[in-house]
Amino acid sequence: MLREIKHILGRGDILIVEFTKKNGEKRKMKCTTNLDRIPDSDHPQEGSTFTYNTEKSLRVYDVEAEGWRSFRVDSVDAFESASFTSGWKIGYMNKEL
Repeated sequence: MLREIKHILGRGDILIVEFTKKNGEKRKMKCTTNLDRIPDSDHPQEGSTFTYNTEKSLRVYDVEAEGWRSFRVDSVDAFESASFTSGWKIGYMNKEL
């Protein structure tokens, strides 16, 4: 699953991810790591220790909340890509499948 999510983000697409927060709350987020889609004022600063991801969590820019967020990969219930050319639902995964 991590590989597929990184592939979507690596293409510059918007990732729509559904996950369960640590407190048990379900969350759906539209996010990206594409700096062209993130306001300049929110770009990581040069020399910062900012990282986009680890093997356990991903740091992404929430395009609706307009801020950086992270989610644990093992908490993902489903995800899909909003492709610029092909429409919605390029990829989808559910833990129960």
